[in-house]
Amino acid sequence: MTGTSNSPITVASAPGKVLIVGGYLVLDRNYSGLVVGTDACLYAAVQTQAVDVANRPYTPGDQKIPISVLSPQFQSAWWKYLFDSKDNSLSQYASADNGENPFVQVVIRVVMGLVNQLAPGKIQELLSAAHPALSSSSSSSSKRVGLKIVLSADNDFYSQREILEKMGLSLGSESLKKLPRMCETGTTLRGVHKTGLGSSAAMVTSLVAAILVHFGIIDQADLQPGQAASGKRGRSQQLIHNVAQYTHCLAQGKVGSGFDVSAAVYGSHVYRRFSPDVLDSAMGENIGIDEIEQAISPENPGWNSDVTPVSIPPRFILRLADVDAGSNTPSMVRKVLQYQKSSPREATALWSALDAANTNIRTLWDHLTAAAHADSADYNLAVDWCATHKSSEWKNAPKFAESPSHQLLVELVEGILRVRALQRQLGDNAQVPIEPLEQTKLLDACMEVPGVCMAAVPGAGGYDAIFCITLGEAASSAVAELWLSWTEMSVGPLLANQASSGVRTLDPELYPEIISQL
Repeated sequence: MTGTSNSPITVASAPGKVLIVGGYLVLDRNYSGLVVGTDACLYAAVQTQAVDVANRPYTPGDQKIPISVLSPQFQSAWWKYLFDSKDNSLSQYASADNGENPFVQVVIRVVMGLVNQLAPGKIQELLSAAHPALSSSSSSSSKRVGLKIVLSADNDFYSQREILEKMGLSLGSESLKKLPRMCETGTTLRGVHKTGLGSSAAMVTSLVAAILVHFGIIDQADLQPGQAASGKRGRSQQLIHNVAQYTHCLAQGKVGSGFDVSAAVYGSHVYRRFSPDVLDSAMGENIGIDEIEQAISPENPGWNSDVTPVSIPPRFILRLADVDAGSNTPSMVRKVLQYQKSSPREATALWSALDAANTNIRTLWDHLTAAAHADSADYNLAVDWCATHKSSEWKNAPKFAESPSHQLLVELVEGILRVRALQRQLGDNAQVPIEPLEQTKLLDACMEVPGVCMAAVPGAGGYDAIFCITLGEAASSAVAELWLSWTEMSVGPLLANQASSGVRTLDPELYPEIISQL
């Protein structure tokens, strides 16, 4: 499918994330975290087409490619750039409000530079088409052939409270289903309330993938759903991962844990971070493209993160909620790291206890999945019984002693309660509200709903989100009703569910909301 020109369109998507266990510990390569990808995604569409470069006239011999970026869900969210292939620089020459988008700008500069380095012929093809002297148009034309990019997101990445209120709808799942896909937020990018699904990491990943595929650096087939694992596919994913991690870090000005980008690339998995020093030579200003190419190369042994695929056990359903009370995650992380530094012996013991509790959750997921395959009858009977009873009653099941699956479900409940207790202890020690009292009351109430096996604060914790895992739709609906009736905080459900796939290319025909903007 094509947009406003006849050239092909490349669309890539990357999922959001939920860090089930591993908050704070995932910063340290000695520990790992369990991250689940969501079916809510960020999308990047790229097309070669005529771009308006008014006030930027063509001059003979220039090697600049115009690039226009639009994020139609936000007010005043468009930016126009010129990529200079002579020195791989990028300059912004226009925007809606003279503002900048550092994540978009860094990704385009780095990825276009890599395209110019790895496949200079592709850039020369674009330049030949871009020069008015080589086309039928006049040299005074304000149009030049370049790239048009559209960035869009599924609704769950942003709070829909104000939209629903304006429409006279309640804050519930049925109301959310009435909203158009990728609906306008009614505010600016800076003013939007995010829900914590990792929008910047998913945007960076989808944009990196879309540009690399558009120029043929990566084979589109390598990122299509259902493709079998192969060395070629793995290398393509590794390249996207490395470039996305690098550009995300560069835009943030620091090297983070990287679990959000890893989830955007690989979907659900157990994540152990890469050594931060792999990017030492490429961080900062005025880094040459040779240094960048070496740093992000899939053959660079410094990229030593561990990615172990994981699946939520059969019949488990992930439910997410946006809580209308913000947390300052960077500030919380700083305080936790300060505590770790000031009380090393105490912190090390607590880190070890948390790591053991987190590992237990991952192990139980694996064991439950294995149990479902080994004895599906026992597994389904256990899930059926637990789905209609409170978790505090599960030990009283008539056949508890005879059912391995039932015993595993009880262990899972005990395991998440252990994780939560240790998170509260860490919060108390570091004087950080990882699971504040308001959240404790809400989570305890969730665990009293029949069929709920897990409820906790994701990631770094705080006030702004919770997750529940239920054993079926009835329990999910009951949780949603609890959230709607909760009065101590405003708790809004999200529609996102778990998904195993990571970054992928898509059929443009299925996304008219995006293509209509090209």
